[in-house]
Amino acid sequence: MNAEHDLSILTSFLRRLSPEVEGHDAGDPPEEVAARLDNFATGGADAKERASLAELLKRHPEWLRYLGRKIRSNAA
Repeated sequence: MNAEHDLSILTSFLRRLSPEVEGHDAGDPPEEVAARLDNFATGGADAKERASLAELLKRHPEWLRYLGRKIRSNAA
């Protein structure tokens, strides 16, 4: 499975999340990472950047909540 496919599955999952989902928020990622995730959430990341972010999110799954919030806010 490639990273682009992984991110496609992730974004599909995040779009289905209801606002009622609760959990412990580990905090937002560092500013540089947040900017990269913001770019991804708006569709601005190229294939190389998406692959890089997929690897980063595998190492830091606590940042998925941040990405989910950004994707949801962009879809609204």
